[in-house]
Amino acid sequence: MEVAGEVAGRRPTYNVLDFGAKADGQTDSTKAFLAAWSAACSSTSPATVHVPSGRFLLNRVAFQGPCKNNKINFRMFGTLVAPSYTVIATSNQWILFNQVDGLSINGGILDGQGTRLWACKLAGKNCPMGTKV
Repeated sequence: MEVAGEVAGRRPTYNVLDFGAKADGQTDSTKAFLAAWSAACSSTSPATVHVPSGRFLLNRVAFQGPCKNNKINFRMFGTLVAPSYTVIATSNQWILFNQVDGLSINGGILDGQGTRLWACKLAGKNCPMGTKV
């Protein structure tokens, strides 16, 4: 499931699409992202998790370390989309990187789906606090 592999000194690259992610913004791609992360984290060489263009729905997710290498690049060309704020409202975080050294996160967009939450707050309703990235 490597895109680039370790050919000629190139760092292994793990494309989330190869692990089953769907770039439609509606299909939960959390398991695919975790599988790509696990492959990159298990690599003894510096590695890249590649998120191509598109919209990827992610539920609460923790990318856990420690990893076997300390140089992981999380390279995004697409958008990570949170579920409705009511789904993640009781959590302290949406996306968490835990016990990871040497992580780089490049590019991409994080869409926290906050429009409905802000509308609730502006209307003066009893709304959840929201979550953090």
